[in-house]
Parts: sequence; C-alpha cells; structure tokens
Amino acid sequence: MSFWDGFYSFGVKLLKIIYLNFLWLFFSAIGLFVFGLFPATIALFTITRQLLLDIEKPITQTFWEVYKNEWLKGNGYAVISYIILLILAIDFYAIYTFESLSILLIPTFIIAFIIFGTLFFFFPVYVHFDLAFFAMIKQAFLFTITSPFTVVLNVLSIIFIYFVFNIMPGAIPLFIGSVLSLLIMKFSLRSFKKIEKRKLSEAVSV
Repeated sequence: MSFWDGFYSFGVKLLKIIYLNFLWLFFSAIGLFVFGLFPATIALFTITRQLLLDIEKPITQTFWEVYKNEWLKGNGYAVISYIILLILAIDFYAIYTFESLSILLIPTFIIAFIIFGTLFFFFPVYVHFDLAFFAMIKQAFLFTITSPFTVVLNVLSIIFIYFVFNIMPGAIPLFIGSVLSLLIMKFSLRSFKKIEKRKLSEAVSV
C-alpha cells in the first residue's frame, strides 16, 4: 500500500468515526438522552464492532435498525443501570458525609469497580453475543471478574480522552462517543478471544 492509499484509508475511517459520533449524539437526543442513550449506544457499539472486524454494512441503515429494534430492551437495561448508579452515588455520599461510615469506603470502591467494569463490558457483550436479558448482565459481570486488566485499560482510556478533550474541547462533539466505543470494543474483543481460546484448549484437552 502506497502512502497516499494509506492516507486515503485513514481519512475514510476518520470520517466514519466522526459520522458515527454524530449519529450517536443525534439518536441519543431524540430520546432526550435519558431514553435514547442506551439504544443509541447499543447501535454505536454494533457499528464499532463491524468496523473492527471489517464487516461491511451501511452505517446509517444499520444504526437506525438497531436503534429501533433495541429501543425497548435497551431502555430496560437503562432503568436497571440508572437505579444501580443512583444507589452507588447515595452510598458514596453517605460515606463522605458520615465519618462513622468511612470503614465502608474500600468495600464500596470494590463494588463500584465491579459495577463500572460490568457496564464497560455490557455493550460489547450485548452486540457480540446472542444472550437472554439477565444472561447478558451475568456474562458482562463474569468478564469483569476474569478480565480486570481490561477494565483498568478502559478506565485509563477514559482518563486519557478526558485530558485530550480538555486540551481540544472542540473535538468533543466529533469524537467523544465513537472513539471511546472503539477503544472499549477493541479491548473487549481481545478478552473475548482469550476466553474463546481457553475454552477451545480445554475442550481439546478433554
């Protein structure tokens, strides 16, 4: 591949990432963010997975179909997530407000790590595996327990993106969702492959 071919390929991928971020923001806004965020994020990760696996499908049509088909189920997961995050926020507020509860700080941080790790894995698991409602949450939780390094990489990615966008705030509406989903999906696919290889080797040894 020549320099110009590589440059053209990079430009096309960059435009796809920008356009994908626009779709994510637009469809999240249609649902007033509260009800649009989860269906739009599921659609975002669906397209992100396709890009990483070199699956050629029309972006706009696929995004809309996934958003529409996953609206109800996606918001079911959203309600569960919002309730859990609200309870977690109340726990941290109580710990920092009442000194007698400070002994619970470390256990609460561990629980928070597991919750956010499960959320990090949730969308990749959702679009990569065909699982039932609660099996989806269980699988995301199991990946968090078995792949804590991936959770750490996701946290570091968020911190890195935070500092980059602090320097270049104008890039936020162009990249924030799509870039983060690319990183999370890439790290998650690596974990999926490791688990699949492990299961295959165990099956062969038996």
